[in-house]
Amino acid sequence: MIEVRNLTKRFGAATAVEDLSFVVRPGVVTGFLGPNGAGKSTTMRMIVGLDTPTSGEALINGQPYRTLADPIRTVGCLLDASWTHANRSARSHLKMIAAAGGLPDSRVDEVLSLVGLTEVAGRKVGGYSLGMRQRLGLATAMLGDPEVLLFDEPVNGLDPEGILWIRRFMHARAAEGRTVLVSSHLLSEMAQTAQDLVVIGRGVLRAQTSVEEFLSAARSSVLLRTPHVDEFTAAAREEGINATFDPEEGVFLIEGLPAHRVGDLAASLGITVHELHEKRASLEEAFMALTDQDVEYHGQETTR
Repeated sequence: MIEVRNLTKRFGAATAVEDLSFVVRPGVVTGFLGPNGAGKSTTMRMIVGLDTPTSGEALINGQPYRTLADPIRTVGCLLDASWTHANRSARSHLKMIAAAGGLPDSRVDEVLSLVGLTEVAGRKVGGYSLGMRQRLGLATAMLGDPEVLLFDEPVNGLDPEGILWIRRFMHARAAEGRTVLVSSHLLSEMAQTAQDLVVIGRGVLRAQTSVEEFLSAARSSVLLRTPHVDEFTAAAREEGINATFDPEEGVFLIEGLPAHRVGDLAASLGITVHELHEKRASLEEAFMALTDQDVEYHGQETTR
């Protein structure tokens, strides 16, 4: 388990993280979301002792990272896949870290097999693709078979096959009862990967919830397609229903009413319904609605 308690980090006059508190529970993948500059990487670095908090604390299984008796067997992290020495092979890189952590060489071969790098383990890391480097970073994180895992943007730059592989990798680790915290800007991927969410903006907690609850709280609408446009428009106006007709798509979008109520109204009018379903906000739409005020740089919208 990861516990962040009133964590604050200042760099001179700039505050990167402010009074941040959240809990990451074992057995699920927790997505760590926020706009660029929100403080995600700084928070993860403080959790594993790479940055010192200005105030507050981050605990792993109830202890600060620096007091863990055997950190390599407790925590594994992938914060930067590019930090490995380009002229060292994957196997020699892992053997060096295993030796420093008191782990047997046999564990190196186990994690190379786990991430699918056995056949290229003797090649220099400088010749690896980004996806192969990400897999090597995951192998490094798994060396000590740790209970707690932190991954910062592990799918950046990967092709669809690589993204799917890492998603399954994280699900498998969580299913083993481990604590998995992963940050990503790919919100469509997080919608398929995470069960819980921690959302921050400008270093401040904006939400901690399950993905399902996060999406349920977002604005949703009901889509209705019917050839009886005038009849439904009149009935909606009489009932005080917020229904907007899109002539290009030929559908109504109804706010503030569940789909079954819209269907009941259509049935009471005796009108034909060709399509009726709830249009829920995507994770991207819900995230943007929550954090729009936290985005530092907005590009100018263009129209054609």
